Amino acid sequence: MRLSDWPSLRLVLPLAGGILLSDTISDTASVVQVCHAILVPSLFVLLVSFVSGRRLAHMYGIGIVLCFFILGCLSYGDYAMKVHVEWPDSPMVHSGVLVEWPQEKARSCRLDIEIADSTGAGRRIIMYVPKDSAAFAAIPGQQVCFYGRIRNPSNSDSIDFDYAGYLYRHGISGTLWVPAGKWCTLVRTERRVPLRTAAMILRHRMIGKLQEWGLEGNALAVTAAVSLGEKRILDDSLRQIYSNAGASHVLAVSGLHVGILFWLLGTLIPYSLFPYRARWSRDVLIIAVMWIYAFMIGLPLSITRSLVMFSMLSVCRAAGRDSSSVNSLAFAALVILVLQPQGLFDMGFQLSFSAVLAILLFEPDIHGLLTPKTSAGNYFWGIVAVSLAAQLGTAPLVAFHFGSFSTWFLLANLTVIPLMFVTVCLSMLIWALGWFEPTRIAVVEMLDAVISLENCILEHISSLPHSVLELDVNSGADVWTIYALMLFIWLWIKESDAHRLVQGLLSAAVISLLSMVQLFAF
Repeated sequence: MRLSDWPSLRLVLPLAGGILLSDTISDTASVVQVCHAILVPSLFVLLVSFVSGRRLAHMYGIGIVLCFFILGCLSYGDYAMKVHVEWPDSPMVHSGVLVEWPQEKARSCRLDIEIADSTGAGRRIIMYVPKDSAAFAAIPGQQVCFYGRIRNPSNSDSIDFDYAGYLYRHGISGTLWVPAGKWCTLVRTERRVPLRTAAMILRHRMIGKLQEWGLEGNALAVTAAVSLGEKRILDDSLRQIYSNAGASHVLAVSGLHVGILFWLLGTLIPYSLFPYRARWSRDVLIIAVMWIYAFMIGLPLSITRSLVMFSMLSVCRAAGRDSSSVNSLAFAALVILVLQPQGLFDMGFQLSFSAVLAILLFEPDIHGLLTPKTSAGNYFWGIVAVSLAAQLGTAPLVAFHFGSFSTWFLLANLTVIPLMFVTVCLSMLIWALGWFEPTRIAVVEMLDAVISLENCILEHISSLPHSVLELDVNSGADVWTIYALMLFIWLWIKESDAHRLVQGLLSAAVISLLSMVQLFAF
């Protein structure tokens, strides 16, 4: 097994490295200037090595890696320069457009606004306002006028968390508090609505339709989360139950849900409906429907990753060519990071890709440890193998972000995944059968029963002794070290080559050395 077997992965690694370096250095402008200076000779080396053929083949590989590293630095540097804004020192009147639905907080209401005036056109800010009818009546796409002083994100001395960095990495350039009477929404005069805003309004109306059809409480919250990607109506206690049980991943529209939807569409649109030579058009139709669905729910990174993978695999299958799943996953990461370099710091992106990569690498070997003799045994052992691989891949990140580890995750996945399969199928079928009262009532009752059973099981699992272990992983360097050791130990076992273990220890030492240099240099 060689890295050259996965060409997309060879490009993702230097691209991610460039993004990380650009984020580490505070003087973004200098990084961009240096990268522009290095880019020209790098492209020259790449061109010369390409023309020279085999004589300088190794230089061609080095040039490609260097170019993608510089691309990572430049793309994130350009993003950081756009996000960091010097706001006026005094209060003034601003105008903008609401880009998200209002979010209720403990003592205020959060409004996400994209500034439209000259002081910061195109920048996004968070505006906190009192909880009143005006705040909750705001709709995405509405123009907002307010008076106040926008401040750059800052950290609190009482909290050991880089809140400013978190906001900058998520595209937030400033925050402010505006009292009642100092802001208002204007009637939208334009008929043209941005596609993303239209999708958000459509999703909100679909949730309203589910309520009208009789779904309520936790049944409505879980259905909206797994079918429409809307998690805001999930109760905090329900989120905690899923988290403690190690089943939070089922609430995100990701590979599991895309796979179920792909199966549903494949069942409804069989190959027999298409001529033999045009059967590829069936896959094109299914992929197109899935992309439309993804746009409707706002294109979260988890489903984007899955759809890029499915699309690439379908194209390769239609062309009669084999495609590595790892290479498809890396290509999906490459596309996302080129378009959205800040996505590397998104927790959902990290957990999603680490889980799928671990499943692709480790699941076949784990599954091969046992050979059940029955179909039911093979099915449940498959769930165990996938769960173990995914948990192995995400454990370092979960410990880093949450400082905990769910010990009963296997039990939770064995019970929840079959129920979640039924939940997703019913949540999709309700849009086909919900327009007729008898079938609608039946689907709503089944959804309510299945979700109630699922929540009850997870509540009992989360209450078991030692359901959550406290783990202490404080730095990103620790996470990289754990992953390096994990990968090379796996390769050592798989290839029976002691050199892999030495490489793992050497990688851990290099990462530790770089973290020490970063600590003293910056």
